[in-house]
Amino acid sequence: MPQLDPAVFLPQIFWLVVIFGLIYLFITYNAAPRITEVLERRQSKIASDLEEASDLQVKADEARILYEKSLEQARAKAASTITTKREAIKVDVETQYNKLSEKITAEIAVADEKIKVAKEAALDDVQAMAADICKDVILSVSGLALDEKVIAKVVGGKFTSVKGNVNG
Repeated sequence: MPQLDPAVFLPQIFWLVVIFGLIYLFITYNAAPRITEVLERRQSKIASDLEEASDLQVKADEARILYEKSLEQARAKAASTITTKREAIKVDVETQYNKLSEKITAEIAVADEKIKVAKEAALDDVQAMAADICKDVILSVSGLALDEKVIAKVVGGKFTSVKGNVNG
């Protein structure tokens, strides 16, 4: 093999040094600066992105705090509105309840008065019928025709205690 011939070692070593030297110079002055520049741009871009992300995080936190504050204000306003409306409705319901209660109380008083009048009329009718029945019974049993005023007075006396029991 010609590569292993000791006579050609020296030219092979020379060209090896020349080629490696040229490659070293090429890498040192051409490739390495480009790689360094790319790495620096990349590092700069990463730093810029991190700084921008940090700024955006701060803005997002501020926006979140503002949102939470406005949400809390809205909740407080809603609670206040609900309380105000609840009180207004409560007052309105109480007013309507009082009006209805007064109306029903007045109607009950009128109905009680009508019942009292009807009761009095019924008792007067019963008293008159009792007086007629007593007159008829006395006439049938004894054959005596008593004065209607006397019979009405006796029956009226008995009905006074009955009226007291019914009305009381």
